[in-house]
Amino acid sequence: MKKVGITLRPYRVNDLDAMHALDVECFDKPFRFSRGAMRRFAEAKKARVVIAEDNDALVGFVILDIEETEEGRFGYIVTLDISPGYRRRGVAGQLMEQVEREALREGCAAVVLHVFTGNEPAIRFYAGRGFVRSHRENDFYGRGIDAWVFHKPLHSADE
Repeated sequence: MKKVGITLRPYRVNDLDAMHALDVECFDKPFRFSRGAMRRFAEAKKARVVIAEDNDALVGFVILDIEETEEGRFGYIVTLDISPGYRRRGVAGQLMEQVEREALREGCAAVVLHVFTGNEPAIRFYAGRGFVRSHRENDFYGRGIDAWVFHKPLHSADE
């Protein structure tokens, strides 16, 4: 499918209902967030949220959490949600490019995320974007529902 022209912008409080509705549409119960959890992630001080819109309609979003560890700062992708009608049209890639730029601006050395071990399209997507699978986390999404941990080192354009 052809790439679409979308607008990327930061999160606004009135985005919450549309974000939660999209999360329910995108993910089965073990993988989706409650509305309260979505609000906590999106409105956390260390969160960076990028919204994708088409004609003022929310068609996707990504939530990045900035984490501090002894090894340094990294970005954790909490979720990436794309409306089914906008998948395979470049929206996810645009969101990831923007959130990676934001992570770099925040001084993050890498971005990390979890992917359900059975989600082959997501695994291919992240691998194609330069993410490397590091290890498996058993029961990450619940008993018997494991996740792969992926990471991607970040480098500024002048490195």
